[in-house]
Amino acid sequence: MADFRRSIIVLAALALILGTVSTASAAAPPFACIASGGTPAQVRSQGLTEKVGDLLITCTGGTPTDPGSTSGTVTINVIPVANVQVFLNTSLTSRLLTASTNASEAELLIDDPTEANVRVCLVGQATSCNDFGNGASATSPFVPGAGGGAAVTGGNPYNVYQGQQVTPASVTFNNVPIDPPGTQGTRVFRVTNIRADANALGVTSANAPPVGISETITVSSGAQLPINNNAQQVVAFVLNGLVVTPGALTAFQQCVSQTFALAETIQLTKGFPAAFKIRNIGTTPSAPNALLAQDNLSQNQGTENPAIAESDYYDPNAAVNPITNAGLADFGTRLRVVVGGVQSGVTVWVPVTLAFDPTMTTNALNGTVVNTGAPANATSLYAVLVTSEGGAFTAATANGTGASAGYESVTISSTGVGEAVYEVLQVNPGVVESLTVPVYISYTANPGANSPGLGTATIGGSFAPISTDVNASATDPIPRFADTSVAANAWSIGKCATHLLFPFVTNQAGFETGFAISNTSMDQYGTSTQTGICTFNFFGDKAPAAFPTPAAIAAGTTYTNLASAISPGFQGYVIVDCQFQYAHGFAFITQASTFLGTEGYLALIIPDPPRSAGAFPNIGGNNPGEQLGF
Repeated sequence: MADFRRSIIVLAALALILGTVSTASAAAPPFACIASGGTPAQVRSQGLTEKVGDLLITCTGGTPTDPGSTSGTVTINVIPVANVQVFLNTSLTSRLLTASTNASEAELLIDDPTEANVRVCLVGQATSCNDFGNGASATSPFVPGAGGGAAVTGGNPYNVYQGQQVTPASVTFNNVPIDPPGTQGTRVFRVTNIRADANALGVTSANAPPVGISETITVSSGAQLPINNNAQQVVAFVLNGLVVTPGALTAFQQCVSQTFALAETIQLTKGFPAAFKIRNIGTTPSAPNALLAQDNLSQNQGTENPAIAESDYYDPNAAVNPITNAGLADFGTRLRVVVGGVQSGVTVWVPVTLAFDPTMTTNALNGTVVNTGAPANATSLYAVLVTSEGGAFTAATANGTGASAGYESVTISSTGVGEAVYEVLQVNPGVVESLTVPVYISYTANPGANSPGLGTATIGGSFAPISTDVNASATDPIPRFADTSVAANAWSIGKCATHLLFPFVTNQAGFETGFAISNTSMDQYGTSTQTGICTFNFFGDKAPAAFPTPAAIAAGTTYTNLASAISPGFQGYVIVDCQFQYAHGFAFITQASTFLGTEGYLALIIPDPPRSAGAFPNIGGNNPGEQLGF
């Protein structure tokens, strides 16, 4: 009997041990988290405020905070908190929503709340942002994001924590509740609305991997967030965002009026398919200021594809969100065309709309412009001229008429600089698209008044608005970019000229040379009449300084003079530069005292422009007038 009793005790002990093992095997695994940069964003090397990909910390296991003892519906156990800090390897340029406290648009979300369930803990909030334990028992199952705080507050628990920028490259989220999910699911901490200075990192060579923008997460105090893999994650790669291709130099003449003449084209091409973006997923060509929520944080973004918009995580539900402007960009991608050295008296014209035509192969670089109207289809790239570089969207109004209908004249400064800025209102993020801007000019010829001015105008392109501010700001626009434009020669205006060669001129040994220069731009053929001075340049024995005619030689008149008057004692040859086309010269050489040994000849016309490299580079252009040189 005693043996039997001892056996019963042993069996009972064994059952107790087995029961303990079974209970232990059902317990949750240790609290563990994995950091991930998801699919890193592609960002533009020109950008100072590029939105990077979200940083995700996905946690499993551990023991959820117990609800504790309750009285009625009041839960008393507070979930442990920690300060979570995120560092970038470049400047963090997310917008400051409150400059005095460095309260940022950067946000940390817990379990990706829906728009209706958002509850935001603000920087410096006077009331407590505590959340409370919900446990994970059969009668109180774990529900991501629900929490027992609902019983205390009568609403959702805090699940969005506003960041506070503490250094130029980091942001802190204070008092974030760290509650393990246990065995009932996962807990996701998402860091979003992070913008970075990509321009500081630059672009690597063609054969090297792109530079990455990384985020490193640390927990500074309080509850621990055990990240089992690398706490530093790449959230973006820096790529060239814009390829600028100007057309060839076009030459014009001062004496030939131009009415809406194509002077240049400049092509602006995406550096990668998603380089151009609209402001917000609600933006359309017909509703450029429309806004929709961009708060679908699931892996499949669907119509809320963040690749198409400059805005990031954006929740406009003011009923539950006190910072509805967080994540919202000020405008879509803007493209800037800048002209410099524009000659006085010249009007510059650009189209008010630009559209990419996917059926084109040359895309108008051959001078045939066909993409300045409506969008080619419902998804292709489309942009509109706006009235300012960094202001709110306001479409420019065309002021051209006739041939220039649909075009606006560009405001040119006193230093000859002007710009045209286009905002993207429609884009296909999966295709490398381009926009070609045709630039036309107009002017009235008046060479006698030196109008239009002479010289070569330049053209360049870049993203807009341009800025040098690489720090987080409460007032500077988003997006903003470094000025990477490079000036290329666009069009030139050269003086209308004729170059006359008098191969032998003498005022020595009793000889005299007489000159006659006729301005034959007045004729019965409808030639544009011109006027201008002629300058005599002497080469030879006792050559004097250059001699300009005291007054302009009018069309239909002849200027005469003697070598003894303008080059006494000279013998050699003379080149005369006349500031008008259709000049003709005649020289008459005679022995002054006896009038024996006389000779006359026609001056030769040197081809225009002159042949010497670098001299008069823009004289003559495409219509140099008569060419009588041998």
